[in-house]
Amino acid sequence: MPASYRDRPESRVQPRLKKPNMLADRPENGTNTSVDSTAVSEIPLDAAKLSLLFNASRALASTTDVDQLLSSIISEVRKVLDCEGAAVVLRDEERDDFYWRSVQDDSGLLYSAREEIRFPKDQGVGGWVFRTGQPALVNDAANDPRVYRGVDSRSGFTTRNIVCVPLKVRDKLLGLLYALNRTDSDFSVEDVEILMALSTNVAMALENAAQYESLMSSHRELERLNRVKNKILNHLSHELKTPLAIIEASLGLLERRLKAEGLSPDRFPFKRILRNLDRLKEIEKQVGHIVEEDYSTGRQIMSKLLDHLKDLIEMEEEDELRFAAALRSLRRKIEELFPEKTAGTERVAIEPAFQAAEYRVRQMTRERQLDIRFLPPDPVMIKMQPQILMSVIGGLIRNAVENTPEQGRIVIKGERTDTGYRISVTDFGVGIPQSEQLNIFEGFYPVQETDLYSSGSRYEFNAGGTGTDLLKIKIFSERLGFKISFKSTRCSCIPTVRDVCPGNIAACSCCSKIEDCLANGGTEFKVEIPEKLLEQPVKPPALL
Repeated sequence: MPASYRDRPESRVQPRLKKPNMLADRPENGTNTSVDSTAVSEIPLDAAKLSLLFNASRALASTTDVDQLLSSIISEVRKVLDCEGAAVVLRDEERDDFYWRSVQDDSGLLYSAREEIRFPKDQGVGGWVFRTGQPALVNDAANDPRVYRGVDSRSGFTTRNIVCVPLKVRDKLLGLLYALNRTDSDFSVEDVEILMALSTNVAMALENAAQYESLMSSHRELERLNRVKNKILNHLSHELKTPLAIIEASLGLLERRLKAEGLSPDRFPFKRILRNLDRLKEIEKQVGHIVEEDYSTGRQIMSKLLDHLKDLIEMEEEDELRFAAALRSLRRKIEELFPEKTAGTERVAIEPAFQAAEYRVRQMTRERQLDIRFLPPDPVMIKMQPQILMSVIGGLIRNAVENTPEQGRIVIKGERTDTGYRISVTDFGVGIPQSEQLNIFEGFYPVQETDLYSSGSRYEFNAGGTGTDLLKIKIFSERLGFKISFKSTRCSCIPTVRDVCPGNIAACSCCSKIEDCLANGGTEFKVEIPEKLLEQPVKPPALL
């Protein structure tokens, strides 16, 4: 030990006390012991070691950065115990083994290999300590069968002696605290005692850090949800207020013109229109209540409701004959928009589906300058209603078109996979900021900020809209059993939601050529259709 700790008079104020009962189970050579943790606490500490405990407690109270705290404590352990290395090892509950959370050693061998060295929870001195909950003192590591040799062989470090104590909080074992290779002597029972005292602080720090991170994660999620709610409110307000005001004013103008022409407005369905207009205005008022609901739960409720709604309509038809025609019309609309999961025998071939989607997209984007590439899909028959498949493909393509500037590129593919079939729509457009990616399946959610938003025609760049396409696809996926996922990279020229793309690559100051834009941002949506929803297409008979 350095003279500053070994030779100071205070270190001899409290002499070490021998406790034979504590070492009753030591081997005959007296070098390796299992220490009674209740008896250890009876040994008095010298001033240097009391200072270590004080510094550790002060660090615990001064920071929420657990890595900084562990680094400080381990550094103090190495100084006070005069050892080559010290470490905190934790249990990985998922993999059910140990990993190094924080380690320091003179040679840097353990530190360099810390990420690749793991060891089983039932092996080594650490495994014994973790299993029994008792500290271990090993002064002859070469001859102790409990020592796990994999650490030395993988790191190049040579372990001579060890103190290992459990990290425990309320009978819950979190991991282990190690001191390795006392420099000029064997470890003592007093060294075990100092690590046992420190282990409480370390365990508390780890437990507090986990709770703190959980609270911060919850806080971040609440902030995200609150931001989503506010954006939805503003977006729906914009989407509803302006059109409703225009419709109401137009109806008033039309009514006055009819009267001026000598025609009675009662001959026209003004009352029915106004009644439904009032319903829409009421929806506008209740937007706040809508967005406070959990969308995940809402989707599940909607799916279950749709499964039973047609039966309920049939029951009502029998009781209310005067409404039969209206109810049948409603039922047909429901079947069209949300067909049953088992609407059993309908099939659609992917090739004509791609052809139909391409024809519609070409028609709708005649005014756009886009490189839209429909790659020939691998042939397959999909057990799905054609209107659903077309709604899924069309919704993803429209989303891509509206987020891709002029002269940009979009690629649509269909390909066989090991688990089924994948339809992918990839745009080389503006991309979605990381902060907004959790929200895009929530429905009615615009990525751009509300004050920068303006409704445009479908298929225009940055057209806006209600944001229901992705919500509808998500509902279809949950009801029919396919998966929808995406990955996106935001264009680095417009990193935040307040940055606006000029809408044309030629007008972008960041791009000197089209390829610059294609390499900088974009989004890929994937629809993964499982094997159970597929059939091989029937091949035409071979000609003789």
